[in-house]
Amino acid sequence: MKCLQYKHAGGITHQRALFSAHPLGMTLIELMAVVFIGSLLLSMIFFVYTNSSRSMMRQEVIMEQLLNLRGGMAGITRELRTAGNGFSLLSATQIDRVQLYTKNEDGSANAWFSYPDDGSYGAAPIHMIDSDAGPDSITICSLSPDFAAPLGALDSEFESHDTMLRLKDTLMLPPGLTMEEVIKTGDYLAVVPPDSDPILVETKADPSDLSTIQIKDLPSGGFPNGVTEIPQGSMVYNVKSVRLRTFRIWVDTPRNETFLVMDSQDSQDDIMAEGIEDLQFAYCQSDCDPTDVDDYIDEVDLTSSNNDLPIQSVRVFMVSRTSRPDPYNNQYPKINAINHNAGETSPPDGFPRRSLDTVVNLRNFTVPSPSPGP
Repeated sequence: MKCLQYKHAGGITHQRALFSAHPLGMTLIELMAVVFIGSLLLSMIFFVYTNSSRSMMRQEVIMEQLLNLRGGMAGITRELRTAGNGFSLLSATQIDRVQLYTKNEDGSANAWFSYPDDGSYGAAPIHMIDSDAGPDSITICSLSPDFAAPLGALDSEFESHDTMLRLKDTLMLPPGLTMEEVIKTGDYLAVVPPDSDPILVETKADPSDLSTIQIKDLPSGGFPNGVTEIPQGSMVYNVKSVRLRTFRIWVDTPRNETFLVMDSQDSQDDIMAEGIEDLQFAYCQSDCDPTDVDDYIDEVDLTSSNNDLPIQSVRVFMVSRTSRPDPYNNQYPKINAINHNAGETSPPDGFPRRSLDTVVNLRNFTVPSPSPGP
């Protein structure tokens, strides 16, 4: 605003304000336009930010999901490939069992091992529990012998209360090989009778020679399956260690989380992978085509004639579920896996799912000998 000065007659000075044609302030319309454009820009920035955040959250969850899925599958397939390792050394096949005992927390013998759903004792290379309404489980057994030669033969009958193995015709150590390299404390020895399952015992101390080997106490009550004693002359092998692994799904209902867990002789509920929702198995026995998925069966009944046929391949189907709901609020159905039709019995939810399907060929599969003719 400018002022104009002028004088009247008599010398009196007056001022008059003159308004500029271009004021320094903004009109209401201009202010509204600026506010609208600013709001539009802020909305666009917020939209881009939220979508980017959702996309990053989704990618992070997917990456975590894939890592858990592949990690869990790798753990199972690695154990499956070794199923039955060392059984042939004991003249045992996939349809035979070895007798071993479980331990207490202090390492002492607890009881002879048996499967929860089976009345017989002993561990087979592969034992499966099939469920049409939920996840399956599988138990895998393998041994780790270093050499095929027996340590010797029993010099006398062996009973369950004995604390020594007395051997004859013992292994002659080659030059340069020490006793500690052949047998040491904690090794598992397999005593193989001619007419029953091998019995696994554990060495208690380093032996000075192979004629007398001190072993840890066995479970009380005698040998399993009605065996009273193991006869003289039964061969004894050093199988070093025993791996007995059970893979199953554990559901934490209060937190709505699922895990792939592994049980062993020494521990329970070891988490292998998070977010694994379903685990299914199908089996190709010696009379099926391993390249034909439709030829696989989802259950091998141990009480039926199917038990006479060894397994050559195992199909593993695993389903993972993300740990957090989808940030875009989409709905996802459960995935049907082999004979478990989960998607038909449960409504969709907000958790994305993925699956992995693979076939594992067993390393220790051998074609059974044909039955002799009449």
